[in-house]
Amino acid sequence: MLPPGVDWTSCPAAPMAWFSLRDSVLHLLTTPVLLLPLIAALALALGAAAGLRWPATALLSGLAVAVVSFVYSPLTTAALTAWLTSQLPQPPPPTPGPALAVIVGRSPEIAAASTTLAAQMLRQGRIQAIYVSGDGPATAQRLLQLGVPPERLAGDSCARTTWENASLTSTWIREHHSGASGPAILLITDPWQLPRASRAFQRQQLPVTPIPAVPALPPQQSNRLALRESAATLLYGLQGRM
Repeated sequence: MLPPGVDWTSCPAAPMAWFSLRDSVLHLLTTPVLLLPLIAALALALGAAAGLRWPATALLSGLAVAVVSFVYSPLTTAALTAWLTSQLPQPPPPTPGPALAVIVGRSPEIAAASTTLAAQMLRQGRIQAIYVSGDGPATAQRLLQLGVPPERLAGDSCARTTWENASLTSTWIREHHSGASGPAILLITDPWQLPRASRAFQRQQLPVTPIPAVPALPPQQSNRLALRESAATLLYGLQGRM
C-alpha cells in the first residue's frame, strides 16, 4: 500500500491474448537448453528426409547446433549490444526548468538499478520528480525507501508494452503539466531497452534524454536481454514505432 501523496494509477490485469504466445516463442529462442536440442532434432530429421547417411546426418546436426550456439556467446551479446546502442536517438537540446525522470517496468534487477539511479539524480537536483510506468507498487516502494518524497513520485501499473509506457506517460504529463513545452524528460532503463523505448517516446511527441541504468546481471541474462531487445527493435521498426 503506497502512502498518501503518491499519485499512482492502478489497473486490473488485462493480459493481451498474444502475449503468452510471444513470451513462449521468445523464451524458446533465448534459452539454449530448449532450442539446441530442437535444432539437433530438426537437422537429424532433415538429413534423414534427404536420404543422407548417418555420418553425414550426424555431422549436419552437429554443425547446426554449433552455428546456433554462437548466438548465445559473449561475442554475440557484445555485438547486439553495440548495434542496439547505435540505435539511440540524439537527445533534445537542454531546456531550463525542472526535469522529470521516467522509469519503465522491467525485471527486479533492472528496477533496482533504475530506481537507485533515479533517486541519486533527485538528491543531486538533476530531476524534480519521478514517474514509473507499467510497474508494480514495489518499485514505487523502493523509491520511497531510497528517500524519494511521496509528492515527488507518480506512476501507473497499467502499461503493458513499451509503446503504452510512452502513451500513458504522455497522458499524465498533459494532465499535470499545462505549460507549452512540459518538463524535460530523462528516460531511465537498461541499455538494451533504452534505444527502442527512446524512439517509441519520440514517436509520441515526447523527446527524451536516454539515461542507461546498468544492472549487475550474469552473462546468460545479458545475452537473453540483447536477443529479446534486438527482436523487439526489429518488430517496432516493422510496425513504424521507431
